[in-house]
Order: sequence, then structure tokens, then C-alpha cells
Amino acid sequence: MIQQHTAAPRAAMHPVGYAGMLARRPDLPTAGVERRAQSGHGGIAKCSASSLASQPKKLVDSPKPHRIVVVDDDTGFRESLCALLKSRGYAEPATCTNGQELLEMLMESPCDLVLLDLLMPKVSGLDVLGMLRQANLDVAVVVVSGDSMIESAISAMRLGANDYVRKPYTAEMLLFSIETVLRRRDLEKSHRQMTDALAQSERQYRFLVEASPDLIFTLDEHFNFSFISGHVASLNGYLADDLKGKPFLSIVFEEDLERTRYTLEHVGHGACSTELRFVGRDESAYRHYDVSLIPIEASAAKVFLGNARSCRIYGVARDISDKILNHDRLAFLAYHDALTGLPNRALFCDRVGLAMVQAKRSGMKIAAMFIDLDRFKLANDNFGHQKGDELLKDVARRLQESLRETDTLARIGGDEFTVLLPGLRTREDAAYVANKLVADMRKPFLLADVEVTLTASIGISIFPDDGEDIETLLRHADIAMYHVKSHGKNGSGFFSNAMDEATSRRVSIESEIRHGLEVGEFELHYQPQVDAATRHIVGLEALSRWQHPASGLLLAGSFIPAIEEIGLMPAFTYQVLETACRDLRHGCELGYDMPRMSVKVSPRVIEQDDFLEHLLGLLHQYAVPHESFEIEITENVFIGDRQKVSDRLLQISREGIRIAIDDFGTQYASLSYLRYLPVNTLKIEQSLIREIERSDDKSPIVRAIVAVALGLGLDVVAEGVETEVQAGYLHQLGCRSMQGYLFGQPMGFEDIAPLLSRRAI
Repeated sequence: MIQQHTAAPRAAMHPVGYAGMLARRPDLPTAGVERRAQSGHGGIAKCSASSLASQPKKLVDSPKPHRIVVVDDDTGFRESLCALLKSRGYAEPATCTNGQELLEMLMESPCDLVLLDLLMPKVSGLDVLGMLRQANLDVAVVVVSGDSMIESAISAMRLGANDYVRKPYTAEMLLFSIETVLRRRDLEKSHRQMTDALAQSERQYRFLVEASPDLIFTLDEHFNFSFISGHVASLNGYLADDLKGKPFLSIVFEEDLERTRYTLEHVGHGACSTELRFVGRDESAYRHYDVSLIPIEASAAKVFLGNARSCRIYGVARDISDKILNHDRLAFLAYHDALTGLPNRALFCDRVGLAMVQAKRSGMKIAAMFIDLDRFKLANDNFGHQKGDELLKDVARRLQESLRETDTLARIGGDEFTVLLPGLRTREDAAYVANKLVADMRKPFLLADVEVTLTASIGISIFPDDGEDIETLLRHADIAMYHVKSHGKNGSGFFSNAMDEATSRRVSIESEIRHGLEVGEFELHYQPQVDAATRHIVGLEALSRWQHPASGLLLAGSFIPAIEEIGLMPAFTYQVLETACRDLRHGCELGYDMPRMSVKVSPRVIEQDDFLEHLLGLLHQYAVPHESFEIEITENVFIGDRQKVSDRLLQISREGIRIAIDDFGTQYASLSYLRYLPVNTLKIEQSLIREIERSDDKSPIVRAIVAVALGLGLDVVAEGVETEVQAGYLHQLGCRSMQGYLFGQPMGFEDIAPLLSRRAI
């Protein structure tokens, strides 16, 4: 748009910029100004200074968010135009004196509008428009020029100018042009943003549709495919083009057709869901689905188009094959053993309960068997867990083959199985089956080309004789099985009430032991070790006693095995060690010359990683010299990892703590180990000492032990010395230290204190 205005009479012309200059500089010649206006180079706005001042200024608190650049080589014109723009609420415009400055400015920071003069030296306005067009800069241009040639206006518009305003101009007309161009630019910018957002949204939609693992589709009013995503190819072998225009029901499994048709016909304005199966196009090409009939969960929503008879259905179909398979597998695993496929404890108990109901109606009996493999752990440790699992599968198959179809074999964990025998007439029927299972287990299994022989211990309980509920029946079968294992294994046995009493007593003892440890019922008694020649006390052996509230004082042999079995030996041993250290320290504080303290430690505790750290902490806490403390171990400590035991004993010995082997010569031949282990003392077991009745040569084992110990430079302590004959014979052999009832029985610290003060017995 070219805005051309007839020049006003010369008397009415009063340029905005120059009006201010004339007001400030009355000495300036007005003729020159008028001539410049006439020449058309600078141009003068058709607006007097007084009229501009009288117009209300549209100043706002927040300037309009547009960046405008004024380009003109006339300083007065730039100032007047900037003042006009600021009066109408625009931000402070930037200014340039020529086209080169404008291009440099635009390269650094963009702007919204350029008010451009055409008649400028060096680089004209038309040149600037050409450069802007070539650089493809996003900027609006309004030409404000005194060039009266129509060709210039046409050229400017062709080069991309948004409007053309000739000088002189009215302020309202120029502002109208600026606002129009900026409004159009804002609308175009908003339109571009909306278009870009729509395009981006469409791209995202297409990406999501094509990348989605679900099948996305639309159906027309006849339930034919009008669109289907490309994922259909991987879902059931069809290409999207193969299905377009074809009925949705054409790929639905025939058993699901009627239900699917009903669902499609009754889709309302909201979404609905159903489950159906799609038939694959080529079964052999998609074996990873395992079957060609693929369960699909489909969701669809109906959208009406214009009238109620024309509609489309948009749907999403999700492959739930894995979900169906996993659901079935989870349902199976809820009642079956994952390794063998046998029923688990839950299903077994359910069947036992059902068999009980049937047995009550028929008057028959049922038997519950508890089976434990006797030698499985050895095979599992030797061949590894994978081969052990294979062995368990073979065991399950062999047991199953020995049972009737009506019987139930279950695996309840590890190498433990249970059997339900319903419909029995007598106990002998159950015994016959149990003996058959025991015999079958004796047959070797082939594992990794090696024959492996297992045995089984089977406990049997009979309903209703041994229990009228599931829990009691199974518990009694378990008790009977443990009774078989404790009497040699490899057999079967029925439950009896005596077994229940023994088990109850064992459980009661366990509870009493835990309580005794908490309240401090366990105490230490000390038995002196004396020098064979001087009868001076050279050591004390700490022996555990239980001051039972009902049974009185109990010896260690009556409760130590139970402590080992229930896994409390580490806690018990640490309590014993602390008591021994505390009494040893107490004796020193009372002024006694305390002898060496010996404490027996279980091999399981020796193998604990924190044993040495715990022991050293106690010795430091009670200020006990390391050399006055001795750890007693039994020979069976060498059964396990010899290297680990050797390393652990070496660590103890390096700390200056003595090591003694208790009950030497009665369990395992460990003489060869003595050359490599840091042992200080050998203790001869009292059963060997009892063989000595007089001073003649009737105990070669004792003589050999003493000779070996002396040859290796070890101390020897004879336990259980009760007669002077035994003491004399041992002293003659060279045994320097002894302990036993001849010198004193085990006693509490308060009772042994007088003996410590005398030093000799």
C-alpha cells in the first residue's frame, strides 16, 4: 500500500523534528529547512509541534513488546520519529544512519519492524531491502521516504516492503501503518506457531501410532477397517494395506465372533473393552507366539459423524499373549513346585483336607508320609546345584512311578517330599508303600555319567489315629521321619505318642535354653590343672553348667548338643568367654596369682569370621594377658577346610593365645597335622586314662600320645585322673600336668578361690 498525501500549504508545514530544533535554535535559517522539505530528501511530517504537543500521549506503564529500528540519515527526522513512537507506547526504538549499520545490527539481534528511508548515501534503502530479502531475515519493513517516483515505491514493494509512506506524512497515518503492519506480523507469527504446533503434533501422533506396540485402528459404519497401524504386520502377519476396507470380524477367531459382533454393535459414545483373539495370516512365520490364535485385548470408542447413522469406531488392540501365559503360569506355580511340577504344600494340604472328608464318609483311613533324602546334600555339594536339581527331578519321577494315580506326591522344599495315600484299610497298606519307596530309593541314579546312591527316611502318620486335622497329621509324620533319621536313616516308621513327647521335650528345652541365656542361668565352674611333681595349680579349665530352675545343676553334656542344634552356639560361647575373662580379672584384683585359663570353643565358632576380633576385644576389655588364655578345640575341627582352619589357628597363635587339642586320640588321626598347626597342648581323654589300673605297661595309646607330644615339644594334660596309681603312672611317662577328681572337682569361682591362695593341692 502506497500512502500519498498532497503537500499542505507552506505556512502550515511544521516538521516535528525540526520544530524542536527551531524552538531551541532560533538563529537557524528557516529558508534552508523549507528548501530541504521541498527537495524531498529529508521530508517533513505534516504535523505541527503545537498539535503534537496538544495530542494526548498514549504512554502506558508497559511499552508495547515490539522492537523497532528507525533508519534515516537525517538526525532530526530520527529524533522526531522516535519521539512519536514513544508517545504512542512503543519501546525506545533503535536508530541507524545507513543501511550498513542496520544489517550489522540485525545480524546481532533481530527486530520486528524497520522504518526505512530510501534516499541514503552509500547503501540506499532499496539495496537494504534486497539484502534483507537475500538474507531471508524475518523482519517487517515500512518505507518512510520522500522519494516521489512511483517506480521506487513499486521496487520497494517488490523487494518485500510491507508498506510505503511518503514524506511528508501525518502522524496518525504513519502510526496506523505501523500498527497495521505489526498486527499483521503478530497474526502471521501466531499462525506460523499454530501451524508448526499442529505439524509437530501430527508428527508426534504419527510417530506414536507407528511406534506403539499396540494395534491402532479405525472402523467405518460397516465395521470395515478404514485405518490400521503398521504394527499389524508383526502382530499377526497381515500388512496394513491388506486389511484396509476389509471387515474387522474377518481376523477374529470364530469362537469370539458373536461376542465381538455384539460388542461392536453396542458401542456407545463412551469407551468399552473386551477380550478376543485374532487369527494370524501365516502361522509358520510367527512361531514366537507359540500358537496362531492370539488373544487380544481391544478397546474402542464410537464417534458419530453428522448424523446418527454414520459413525466411526477408533480402537486400540493390545497383545496380551504374554499376560495370559504368565497368568496361567502364576496360577500353576501357586499350587505346584516350579522345579519338579509336583503339587506344593498348599495343594497337598488341600487334597489332604478333601481326603479327610471322604475318609469320614467311607470309614477308610488315609496316610500322610514325610520323605527326606538322606544323602542328597553330599551329592548336591559334589556335583553342584544344577546337577542337584536334575537329581531331584529324577527322584520325583521315580517316586511318582511307585504310587497309584489316586495318590498325591508333593515337594515342599529342598529334598523333602510328602505323600498322601487315600482309601487305605489298614496301617499295613501304608507300610507296604513306604517300604517300596525306600527300596526304590536305594537303586542308583545316573548323574553326570556317575552312579549316585541315595537313601530315604520316611515318617508315616495315619488318619484318624494320629491326628484329625491337617496340621497335626503332617506334624506327626514329620516327627516320625526325624525319629527314623535319628535311628540310622534309610527306612520308614510310624508315628507314636512317645515320639511326640520327646519332640515336645526338645522344643521345651530349646525355649528354656533361650530363656536361660537371657536371664543368666548358665555359669562357669573351674577344675584345676596341677603340676604332676609339685601339685601346684598351673591352670583352670572353664566348664559350663546350667543352674536349671526345676532340674537343678546340669552338666554341659545335657544341653550343649541342643545349643548346637538350635544355632545358639556362637552367642553361648561369647558369653562363656566373657565370664571367664571377667573371673580371671576379678581373681587378679583380689590378689591371687591366677593360673592359665582354658576355655573350650566349638569348631563352628572358630570358623566365624568375627571370632578372633571378638576374643581380642574381651581380653582387652578385662586386661587379660594373652599368654594366660588358652583355647581348647576338638579334633573334629580338622574335618572341614584344613587350610581355613590352619589360617584361623595361626592368627590366634600370633596374638600369643595358647591352643590346646581336647580329647586327643579318640576321634580322628590328626598326628600328621601337629607338625603344621600352632598347637601348644594335647589333652588326653579320660576314657584312655581309665585303662590305667596300675603302674605296669597296660596303656600303649597313652604312652604313644605322651611320647609324640614330648617329641614335638608340646605340653600334655591328662584328664579324668582319679587315683594315685593313674597319677604315678602318668608322671613316670613324662606327663607334667593332670586334672581330675583326685585334685578337685569343678567348682564355682568362690569355692576355688581358697585353693588359688594355697597354690598347691
